[in-house]
Amino acid sequence: MQRQAKIGSSGEVISPESVALNKTTLSLVVGSTETLVATILPANATNKNVTWSSSDSTIATVDTKGKVVAVKAGTTEITVNTVDGNKSAKCTLTVNEL
Repeated sequence: MQRQAKIGSSGEVISPESVALNKTTLSLVVGSTETLVATILPANATNKNVTWSSSDSTIATVDTKGKVVAVKAGTTEITVNTVDGNKSAKCTLTVNEL
């Protein structure tokens, strides 16, 4: 398996210094969706790929694009992690019944 990394104009790899979400708290009703947006800094970071996860996928799921689906009532955390740089950000999600 080969790995490739883009190199900055100066020839060096630029690692992410931080990742932030557009929301740190969110409330949804069961069955609704919302897409979270992750911003990686610096803007010229070499690898801007991220992974998403839910601390309790029985309450809410999140896909590879940050789309959150509220499954059942409860509270969970949605986390985004940078693939390069080990940075993360969290959003506390509360899901309510209709």
